[in-house]
Amino acid sequence: MALTGLTACASEAEEPAAESPQSDITLTVSRWAGPQADAQQELLDQYSAETGVTIRFDAIDYGQLKQKQTLNMSTATGEYDLIYVPEAWVGEYTEADYLTDLSDFVTDEALTGPDWDFADFNESGVEVYTRDGALYALPYFVQTPLVVFDEEALDAAGLEAPSTWDETLEVAKYFKEQGSGIALPFRQGSAIVNIMAVLLAGNDTDFFDESGALDLTNPDVVEAVEFIQELSQYGLEGSNAWHWDEVNKALQFGQAPIGILTSGLFTALENPDESNVAGKLAYAPLPYSETPAGLLQTWGWAVPADSKHQEEAFKLGAWLTSKAAQKEMGTIDPSFISFRESLYTDADLTANAPWLPTVQEALAKGVTVPLQPNAPALTDALSVGLSGVVSSGEDPATMLQGIQDTLASQF
Repeated sequence: MALTGLTACASEAEEPAAESPQSDITLTVSRWAGPQADAQQELLDQYSAETGVTIRFDAIDYGQLKQKQTLNMSTATGEYDLIYVPEAWVGEYTEADYLTDLSDFVTDEALTGPDWDFADFNESGVEVYTRDGALYALPYFVQTPLVVFDEEALDAAGLEAPSTWDETLEVAKYFKEQGSGIALPFRQGSAIVNIMAVLLAGNDTDFFDESGALDLTNPDVVEAVEFIQELSQYGLEGSNAWHWDEVNKALQFGQAPIGILTSGLFTALENPDESNVAGKLAYAPLPYSETPAGLLQTWGWAVPADSKHQEEAFKLGAWLTSKAAQKEMGTIDPSFISFRESLYTDADLTANAPWLPTVQEALAKGVTVPLQPNAPALTDALSVGLSGVVSSGEDPATMLQGIQDTLASQF
C-alpha cells in the first residue's frame, strides 16, 4: 500500500514534519522481520525522502534479534541507532546501561516537532518503558487479549454482553448447555499465564505484594485461579488444550459464540473472505471482578547509548510514533494497535478495527506478566500448574501454595 495519505494526515493533525535534508547521516534500525516490518519500510522510505537521512533497516528473524542487539550494544559498536524493544527486555537493557534516557528528548520541541503530543500516549505504555523515573523507549505497538463474542448469538439467547466474572460464567454456561461453550486458550503455555495476569489486575491484586515478595497464596490470587477453573468447565470441547490459533478458528467458523483471543488475530475474524462471523462480532475486556484490565505485550523504540546519532535517531523514533505515522500503520494493518489514545476512537481506524475502543478501556489498567530476572521460573511453573487446574481438577490453592513454597526465595 502506497503511503500517499501520510503527508496529508500529518498536515491535518499538525504532526511533526521531517526537517531539511541531511544527506550525511545514516541511521541503522534494528527490528524483527515480517509483514509489519515490510509496512514500516514504506514509512522509512518516506522519511528518507523527506529528510535526506539514509536508513539501513536491519530486519531479522525474531529468534536472533535480542542476541544481535545485545552483542552490538555490549561491545559498544555503535552499529544500531534505533532498536525495537519489547517490555521483557527493557529491564535487562537498562541494568546494563545499554539505552539512552529519553526523558529530556520527549520535552524538546526541536526534536519532537511542535504538535507531537507526548500526553497522548497511553500511561500504562509509558510506564512499561520507564525505570527509576527515566523513559528508555517510546511506546509503539501493543497486543492484548479480549473477549470476542457473536452479538447475534447472544441477542438470540436473550443474553447481555458479559463484563464481570459472574456474567461471563452465565454466558459460557448457557452456551455449554446448548452444545458449544466458550473457546479458551488454556493449553499449558504462555496464553493461560497471560490471562491470569489480567484477571489478577481485574481483581485488584498481583503476583507480588507491595514489597515485591511473591504473594500467590493471597486469597484474591486464589480467587482468580478458582474463576479460571470454573470457566474451564464451560469451555468448548477440547479448548482446555488449545492455544490462540485454535480459539481463532473456532470463532472464525462460528463454532464458538464467545471466546478469549489475542488482538493480533482479530483481523481474520472481521475479514468476510475468511470468516463466517465477520461484522457480527463485539469485543469486551477480559472478565473482571473489580475493574477492567488489559495485558501489555508491547514493543517500543529505544536509542542505544552507543549510537553516534542519538538525537537524529530519536527524531526518527518520534516521527514513527507520531499520530500520522501510527494511523498509517493501522490503516495498512488493522491488527496494529498503537499507544496513541487519540487513535483508539479514530473513525477511519475503527471502521476496520472495531476492537480499538475496547482496547482503550482495557489498557486504562494495563499490566505485564512478571518481568523480574527470575520470572521465567515463575511463569513456567504457573503454566504447568494452571494446566493441572483446568485439565485435571487440581485444587487452585494447593497448586499456588506449592509454587509459593518453591519459588518465594527467588523474589
